[in-house]
Amino acid sequence: MVAFSANDPRNAILKDANTVSGVGILLAKDGTANKVQLGAATDVPLGVSAGESSRDADLVLETTGATVSYFPMGGVHMVAALAETYTTGQLVYLKGAGRVGGTAGSDKLVGVYVGEGEVVGTAGDLIPVNTSQCATA
Repeated sequence: MVAFSANDPRNAILKDANTVSGVGILLAKDGTANKVQLGAATDVPLGVSAGESSRDADLVLETTGATVSYFPMGGVHMVAALAETYTTGQLVYLKGAGRVGGTAGSDKLVGVYVGEGEVVGTAGDLIPVNTSQCATA
């Protein structure tokens, strides 16, 4: 299975003190300076990371002025999930640190889990989510 739909990746600058450790992390707009940040529960998701954020000459993830590539929301994406049980057709919501989970609360809708049902044992494992129904407000 491919990690992302047919979207072309976009590039962005991360808000200071944010780092992205790999693919599947949900990003949201920072709202102040044309930057993105790790998605939090009440953020509207902007996209899904295509890889880790930039590193410095010593190969340490940059924490100031870092860049990241991401795929815009829409279509099926493999997204980082919390450790939970996911069932086919379940709605998933944006949680902290750019991950999804199955409990709504006041969290923003990311989309519908389109896998065959699975138990995610380690937070950050990737699950297939149709993000076409992603919250826009």
